[in-house]
Formats: sequence, C-alpha cells, structure tokens
Amino acid sequence: MTQKQLIELIQQHHATMGETEIRLALNRAQDDYCAKTELIKTTYVQDSIAGKRYYTLDSQILKITKVQINDVDIPRLIGTPIIDDDEFDAATGLTAPASSSNDRFWYIGNDRLAIVEKATSTITRDGKQSDYQSISEVKEIRIYAIAQATDFTTDLTEVSEIPNQFHDALVYKVIADSYLKAGTEVFNPQVSQIFEGKYLELVKNGKKKARDNYISSGSAVIRPTAF
Repeated sequence: MTQKQLIELIQQHHATMGETEIRLALNRAQDDYCAKTELIKTTYVQDSIAGKRYYTLDSQILKITKVQINDVDIPRLIGTPIIDDDEFDAATGLTAPASSSNDRFWYIGNDRLAIVEKATSTITRDGKQSDYQSISEVKEIRIYAIAQATDFTTDLTEVSEIPNQFHDALVYKVIADSYLKAGTEVFNPQVSQIFEGKYLELVKNGKKKARDNYISSGSAVIRPTAF
C-alpha cells in the first residue's frame, strides 16, 4: 500500500488526524515493527583508512550481524582491547601502522564500528605495547545489519520497505495508539486493545518470516551505501 492508502485507512477511524500527524505516527509504528521483527536486512559498504580504527554507523542500523573485509568474514572481538589509543593522530606524532596482518576483528565502541588487526609491537601514546592495532590498509568494509525501514516523507506515493503482507500492521498500530490519546473524543481503550492485538499478531508473523528468511537466505532489502 502507498502512504496515501495507509493514511486513508487510518482516517476512517481518526478523521480529524491530518497527513503530517499520521505520517509521524506511521514512522513511529514502522520503527517499532522493524525493531520487534528484524525484517529489514541491509548492507553498508565503505573503504577503510589506514590507521583509522572507528567508523560511524548509519543511524538506521539496529544490529550488526556480520562484517567482511574484502568479502571475507571477520570475527567479532570478545570485549575490547585494553589499550585503545593507537589510532593515527598527527597531533601526537603517531603514524599509521607500519606492519600489516590479515588476522582482523570487529567490535562496537561508543556506537561506532571498530576494525583492528592482531599485533605484537604496537606502541601506544604512553609508550606501552598493545596486542591490537587499527587496520593498516585500505580495504572494503561490508556490514550486514538489521535496520529500520526508511521513513515516509511528504511523497504520498511512497511504499514501505516492510513486505506488503505486513503493511496493515502500521495501520493497526497507529489506530491503536490514537485511540489512547487522553482527552480526545475518540479515546477508547477497549477498541485500542483490539487493534493492538491485531498489530501484535502481525509482529509475530513478521518475526517468523524474518527467521525463515535467515534460514533460507531469502531476499532482503539491500541498501549498498556508505555508512
């Protein structure tokens, strides 16, 4: 269904709600549905920089499932390196790593993706040695992730990235939440509960589809953009 069709269905229950208000509610519902079901799977691609450890993650990413360097899976590092100050910084006189290793790992630090290599002689700012160094070469980093669907904009012809059979979930969620707005003429907790139940049923179905897609490596929304 297009955004216009979703809005019209919602206005059958909440006639006084305007397009802008409904659009914001649809985006909240879509975010909630994606987080609960993990249906939207994406990839993000960017080249590494020699000596750079941390890379900003796209704000749509909910969870990283896999990271590759030049199409080769690298494992997630359990914990984080004890020493975390070897990244290139011209102000301190440190340089990018002179040696290279194919023994690479990833982890999350302060909501950023970190890529490191195993090392035995990395000198840090305070003169100590670290077991890990920032990636030493320019390589393609590919993130496989669970993400939020793209928000609706003012273009009423837009269609959600959520599979078509689950578009009704967005309608049910907005209708349910709007029936709980205190002080409005349509305040009705009983009706809200009915539509919330319809929404949760489609959440359950969405979770099942996400699991089935993972097992069968089925189709997924791919967003090959830099993160």
